[in-house]
Amino acid sequence: MGDGVFVTKRRYAVSLIVGVVLYLAVAIGSTVIPSVFLPGELAGFDYAWIGVLQIVFGLLVIAMALKIARLRLTDVGLTTSGWQKEALIGAAIAILFAILQFGVIIPATGGAERSDVATNLAQIGPSIWGVVGFIILAWTGAATEEVFFRGHFLNTLKGALGSNRIALIIAAVTTIILFAALHGYQGWAGVIDSGLYGGITLTLLYLWRRNLTACIVAHALWNSLAAILLFTLYG
Repeated sequence: MGDGVFVTKRRYAVSLIVGVVLYLAVAIGSTVIPSVFLPGELAGFDYAWIGVLQIVFGLLVIAMALKIARLRLTDVGLTTSGWQKEALIGAAIAILFAILQFGVIIPATGGAERSDVATNLAQIGPSIWGVVGFIILAWTGAATEEVFFRGHFLNTLKGALGSNRIALIIAAVTTIILFAALHGYQGWAGVIDSGLYGGITLTLLYLWRRNLTACIVAHALWNSLAAILLFTLYG
């Protein structure tokens, strides 16, 4: 904590609940609002607007929830300190995972027939502008998700459970499971891959670096590379 003031488990719990409720409201609202104001079904570049809404309102409500636990965004790792090194670490992890996924895993497990590949291709659409929209969503949406899952959820859940190793393990495992479950719209392939990378890998990365820059870059660059490679190889 930035001010060094003792925070009770109850305050952490309240911060956790408020943060989850507000974040879900933003996640739902960021999809509903473009659906109302944009013509037709959401597709392609439309997803960029979802990302913009998520990062603007998502960071706002997460900061509000953290304040209940007397935490600032900088206290949970959203800082520019050492950002060059953290960004390089995140980029290296994203590139390695992209090589593994598109060089080995996806071709060996169905390629274009995989549920997550089919779902993402349908969202991107046939135009290059869909790729552009998804790259914008990749960076805005990934930043918001990392600040919430790794920055807010993991830390406030751990604080609500207690300051010990068991509390940290429970908070980390819960973060991994929740992150994977929320990607259920991509089918089992999406849940498994999201659990392995966005869940386990990025949670371990955060616990190692305690800096959200590495997590944001690893998450956003992977999503960007995935959009480009899906469109190029399977679109």
